[in-house]
Amino acid sequence: MRVVPFMRYKWWFIVSLSAVTVFAIIAVFIVGLDLGIDFKGGVRMQVGLEQQASEGEVRSLVRDLGIQDPVVQTVKGASGTYSFMITAEEMDETQQNAVEAALESRFGVDEGSLAVERVGGSFSKETTNRAFIAIAIAVVAIIAYLTLRFEFKFALPAIVSLVHDVGLTLGIYAATNRLVTAATVAAILTILGYSVHDTIVVFDRMRENTHLMKRETYGEMADLSIAQTVVRSINTSVSTLLPLLAILIFGGPTLNDFAFALTIGVITGTYSSFFVATPLAVLLKEREPRYRKRLQAAAAGAGAAVDVGTAAEAVLPEQGAKTASAKSSGVKSNAPKPSQGRVSQKPKKGKTSSKRPAGKGTKRTSR
Repeated sequence: MRVVPFMRYKWWFIVSLSAVTVFAIIAVFIVGLDLGIDFKGGVRMQVGLEQQASEGEVRSLVRDLGIQDPVVQTVKGASGTYSFMITAEEMDETQQNAVEAALESRFGVDEGSLAVERVGGSFSKETTNRAFIAIAIAVVAIIAYLTLRFEFKFALPAIVSLVHDVGLTLGIYAATNRLVTAATVAAILTILGYSVHDTIVVFDRMRENTHLMKRETYGEMADLSIAQTVVRSINTSVSTLLPLLAILIFGGPTLNDFAFALTIGVITGTYSSFFVATPLAVLLKEREPRYRKRLQAAAAGAGAAVDVGTAAEAVLPEQGAKTASAKSSGVKSNAPKPSQGRVSQKPKKGKTSSKRPAGKGTKRTSR
């Protein structure tokens, strides 16, 4: 088994975590998330057009009819039609009929493709509150479980890893202008469970190796644990991604949102288990006295090896110069000869040397 020393570069992984955090903050709080009507209330209209149209064309047409800040998204339509999802916080029935008529006159509306959904403000507020409560309960339960099964020093990196996964998912949602719906919340809760499961697998192997490796540093134990679990995690992730990609390509709008968020979560969850949670756990555990001593001993051993190598490099050229000078002057050199390899001192089979005094041989008795 090949063990790659990932933990030598743990600070680079921490830098990548910081970069993802900055990206998520900028995308979510500056660019902003497009919350669906599940969270804000309003009207969602899905329509299939007979002629090709772009999102910008549909958006400008709807905006010209007096509808404020419409969100237009391309969705996969039935029978090869060009389908769009139009979402607005306020759209009365008169405006809805006007939008349908304008789309019919310009692009043509496929018969039977129009679907309208209305969500009230009280329902959207309740949905938002329940989403936050569900995520908070999941995070608290994960912290409690990891603290009981391992210790709090393992729970903290796992939570940071979950924040990394969810933050990156929401950041990509904001950057790609995708609507955050109730399906997105369901996907985020699924991401929490998947990511923490992958992290627990690595942490459990690290705990087992702690009892087996008595002299190695904690970073070396973590590297071995990653090598022992990485193939299993990759196989699990690939087998999970295959059906998700099928849903993402062939599924409807609701399933598409769920599959898109979960696809990002599976990829980031696999990465964060090895390169976010594990480096953070190593940094926390190396602060403990026993692992700090091992780290110092390893550093001292490496320094001693460098000093010995430097001294040998300084001595060998000097000896070589003395030998060459002795040969040129005809004087026998006292420099040590290079080793020709070790010769086995074991006696040959059947020829054992006796250590008994002379004259005291064994007598043979003949019958």
